[in-house]
Amino acid sequence: MLTGGEHLHKYSSRCCGKKSIANLPAGVPDSAFGPCLMGLFATLTGTLHVAKREAIQLMKDLYDVEIGLGSAPNIEERVTKALDPVYNRIHHLVIEGTFSKHFDETSWRDSGKRHYAWIASCSMAAFFKLHTNRSRKAFEELVGKKADNLKAVTDRYSVYATIGNLHQYCLAHLIRDFHRYSERDGPDGEIGEALSHELARACRIHKDYRGGEISLKKRNMRIGHCKCRVKFWLDDGFANGSDKLSRLCETLLNNFSKLWTFTKVKGMEPTNNLAERDLRKLVIWRKKSFGTRSERGQRFVERVTSVVETAKRHGKNALRFIQEAVISFFAGQSAPYICESMGI
Repeated sequence: MLTGGEHLHKYSSRCCGKKSIANLPAGVPDSAFGPCLMGLFATLTGTLHVAKREAIQLMKDLYDVEIGLGSAPNIEERVTKALDPVYNRIHHLVIEGTFSKHFDETSWRDSGKRHYAWIASCSMAAFFKLHTNRSRKAFEELVGKKADNLKAVTDRYSVYATIGNLHQYCLAHLIRDFHRYSERDGPDGEIGEALSHELARACRIHKDYRGGEISLKKRNMRIGHCKCRVKFWLDDGFANGSDKLSRLCETLLNNFSKLWTFTKVKGMEPTNNLAERDLRKLVIWRKKSFGTRSERGQRFVERVTSVVETAKRHGKNALRFIQEAVISFFAGQSAPYICESMGI
């Protein structure tokens, strides 16, 4: 294996004394480690969340390769650069594509300071971005100028208010909220139980439709009955519930159509479970590693997680794809595609 300039021919001009060194062959990295080993190491730390010291020990045990602790972030940085074009393609597909999108966010840590991990997800890809804020500006940086044209499922966090008419509130969040009210005594308990029951019924009806057990016409008819009952109980909650329940019911009455957007948009789900499942990967990583410690660490997390989760959606071998991307990077070739027909 060629390493740096140690095994390259060197020569000096007899006329001027200038020293020259041979160029590396095409595709050979100026590193002590080859692209396949880099891809494997990045998969261990970035996909399986193996600690760097343990990954280094595993490389030693498997291949008798010595990797210094300081080399680990350098390997991850090179893999980050190799995956950067794929990462940008994924972002374009998720935001610009016609798929129904799911957005969510969770806390992250960088150098001990609070940051946030954002997810923009659809059935074909998942895009992750780390940011210092959980603000509307951060969301706008994620989606660009597309917010008012998005078909999206989210929770009721205020930053998503800029999403246009094709905005679906996550019913799973509401079911959990009303279930907590159902555990109280008095009107709150009765109203909370009724609303959590009706919203759960709507989700089951849609699941039956999605599974082919009922027709679209039957789904819409049954959902229509649910809508009437939900409207009745929201009115009751607004008039007779406690202050907090009354405010929640008022908000939902003012945005009643956002509870049922999934019945109008083909492929849209009534819950944000897709984004929550995707974010779970970073929640586990954060708990195991306490987050990142540098900007380049953040970039590695964003890119490797986005690429791996998208590759899984298309049945791709994530390790092999990362290795192919690193090989292409050092060969000066275009990054490979996860799914060329979709442009990712």
